[in-house]
Amino acid sequence: MSSSTLDKDFPVLVAIDFGTTFSGCAYAYTPHDKVPKLISEWPSQNMHYAKTPTVSLYKKANGRHKMAAWGWNSTMQRGPPGYGNLLLYKYKIHLDENVDMPAWTHPVSVPNAISDYLKALHDYAAEKIGQELGRRFTRKDFRYCLTVPAMWSDRAKDTMRKAAVRAGLIKQSDHPDRLILVTEPEAAALYCERECKEYNLKHGDRFLICDAGGGTVDLIVYDITESAAGRSLAEVTKGHGASCGSMLIDLNFGNLLIEKFAGQSANIPDDIIPKLVEKFAYAHKPHFNGVDDLYVELPWVSFFNSLKDPDAIGIDEGVMCFAAAELKEKVFDPVVERVLALIRDQLDKATKCSAIFLVGGFGSSTYLLNRVTKEFGTKVKIISKPHRPEIAVVFGAVYAGMEPRKVTARVTRCCYGVGGNGNSRGGSIPVFVVDGNPPRYTTNLSSSAFIRIPDVFKATDPAGHEVPYKLKFYFGLSEIRVEAIVLGRSHQTRLQFDDIGVKPSR
Repeated sequence: MSSSTLDKDFPVLVAIDFGTTFSGCAYAYTPHDKVPKLISEWPSQNMHYAKTPTVSLYKKANGRHKMAAWGWNSTMQRGPPGYGNLLLYKYKIHLDENVDMPAWTHPVSVPNAISDYLKALHDYAAEKIGQELGRRFTRKDFRYCLTVPAMWSDRAKDTMRKAAVRAGLIKQSDHPDRLILVTEPEAAALYCERECKEYNLKHGDRFLICDAGGGTVDLIVYDITESAAGRSLAEVTKGHGASCGSMLIDLNFGNLLIEKFAGQSANIPDDIIPKLVEKFAYAHKPHFNGVDDLYVELPWVSFFNSLKDPDAIGIDEGVMCFAAAELKEKVFDPVVERVLALIRDQLDKATKCSAIFLVGGFGSSTYLLNRVTKEFGTKVKIISKPHRPEIAVVFGAVYAGMEPRKVTARVTRCCYGVGGNGNSRGGSIPVFVVDGNPPRYTTNLSSSAFIRIPDVFKATDPAGHEVPYKLKFYFGLSEIRVEAIVLGRSHQTRLQFDDIGVKPSR
């Protein structure tokens, strides 16, 4: 479906940045809007931030768990321990098949948790968009861009698309182009290409995008090409990343608090550490510069009055001091060093680079910017975090929907091959997906995906009757599109997989 047809049939473009820790939404009325509009108000929002937490609260009724709240409301309505409510978070990271995570043991599956959250966020966003654009536009006028990490496998992307269908963003029968998946660093690159013209990047320049979020850090390098048709981008390196986002910094800070309080009191109330970590994450973490000590105001609870020697752990008159050197060593550097290694690897592969842009929630960190500048400032002339780095991905996703051909070349992540038996799995063609170099022999490969094609055989066809077909693979976008031509008719489809970690909710 062409871009002009999409604009006509679905004039409202909605982008959802589904993140590990926070999610956001922006939109544009494509016939007129040149700059996206951000949804910046969320239910029960208790701070000025463009996103809402990727958190869901489930309550059990009639033997089944049903989502009762999402976003900021989830923690507010959880209730005290013992109520039996189920608070789910960080479920997105479980779609990354390369992350060593504890098994998901909750009664709500990961795909179902994602689809429940997407439905709630989409319902709210659609209502807000309707209020702002006017009631003449409804969901039937929407098309969507949904962001995914660059390091995700095709299977993980397929699971995300299925979750979006279950959430009601689109129907299974809709044209696939009504929902496109765009990788987070690519969306960020499109944002930076538009928003960072003051850096005067020109034809032939290369820039690195480091999209550092709460759960993952994704990186990729792009070439800029200018021609009579305008400016376009091309991937230089294979997108790479790791699950080393800022939630690990929060975890390290929590462990530091436990270490400090352990020698001061035999009993630490369950809610003390989470509350202090939350305050640190929202109010202090982005502004830590690695030089100034950090002072955290403590809540007025009796626990702090019961400590044996509060002075020994930096507590004075309701304020707790953390030395900058200690925070660097125990909280920030274990994570920042991993990010620096990822950047170093991309720069080595790109051989030259004119700029590094830090985006995402973690990308707004002053300390991360300082460390990247110190490490690579002599090799890369521009190191910057653009205006409002936390919205770079969601705005860039809107730009991706407006100009889906802006990125003209991408680096293939895997090798693909098809099986020769077109009627295996009852009208499906097996596809072999191999990460890395092409295998020399295929005898030990198991199929990773399948292409669904219609059953063209008739009951009267004799045994051994053959029907020729032709397959065409299209690798241009984040998802691989396949065209099967059977008896002269074209059938459009995508690689399809079994969901990751699907199990029924009890």
